[in-house]
Amino acid sequence: MKKTFCIAKLAAAVLTTGMVAHGAALAQDAGNYPNRPIRLVVSQQAGGSSDTIARLWAEHAGKAIKGSIVVENKPGAGGIIAAQQVLGQPADGYTLMFGGVSQMVLNKFVYKPLPYDAEKDFTGVGMLTTVPFILVANPETGFKSLDDLVKYAKSHPDKLNFASAGLGNSTQLAVELLQKKLGVSMVHVPFKGEPDGVMATIGGQTQVMAPVVGTALPHIKAKKVVPLVVLAPKRLAELPDVPAANELGVKDFDYMGWSGIVARSGTPDAIIQKLNEATKAFHNSPEVQEKLKTMVVIPMSGPASQVMDVTKRDTAAWGPTLNTLNLSNK
Repeated sequence: MKKTFCIAKLAAAVLTTGMVAHGAALAQDAGNYPNRPIRLVVSQQAGGSSDTIARLWAEHAGKAIKGSIVVENKPGAGGIIAAQQVLGQPADGYTLMFGGVSQMVLNKFVYKPLPYDAEKDFTGVGMLTTVPFILVANPETGFKSLDDLVKYAKSHPDKLNFASAGLGNSTQLAVELLQKKLGVSMVHVPFKGEPDGVMATIGGQTQVMAPVVGTALPHIKAKKVVPLVVLAPKRLAELPDVPAANELGVKDFDYMGWSGIVARSGTPDAIIQKLNEATKAFHNSPEVQEKLKTMVVIPMSGPASQVMDVTKRDTAAWGPTLNTLNLSNK
């Protein structure tokens, strides 16, 4: 019995020594960080808005830390492939993820079981952007305002179809939450992407959709769709005549689409803070500010902790509605 106790004690001492040594090695590496290229894994295809923002961050943050940040696109499975790529690597700050509301919040309610826990497995590096959604309608509906839509939908339940960029996508969530607040019911029609959903609404296959403003704006200007309400706290400079949800008494519509940089939990604080400081170079760049403006994307800066704070906030705020939708079984 005594011998067994001594062996267990020795094993515990070896394990503790190994953990201390590993921690010391990471701390030492943090002081030299970065001494090799950093990978930024992006869950969207190259050329899209998320990819563009990710590459802008990689360029400007890389210069700020005097290192190289290489973007790797790993699309598929709602961002699960990208998340697993990051979580399969050491928590040393050399593999990061461009994370957004889908990977950090929505996947929990869409993919069951989800092979990661966003709140436990990741830690925030820095928030990058937020983007407003806008509810638009096909002109043939005759809708000129949100009130027009509500009146019709209440007298014709489930007669209107609304498009989204895919099951569980934030373009679906935006309309689902709006329906709950307005007391109306429409039929969801998911598409493979946001452009397909917008074209279906233009063509009359669906009657309404809530894409991001940057996607909808050219079609609004061409009068191919009618803007009804901006799902944001205030009006946008690009569409000054379109009311914001708050004005119409539809509260709690903060900017729903957001993006940030995350790392594996356990990444040394010194590395996280260094990357967060480097993120300021992204936000302070006139080139970045101009590019985001043309995309109708709003910069969102703050401490590293903000990413996880927003993740927890949105999970708590939207969870009850998402659970009632039973998205994973549709």
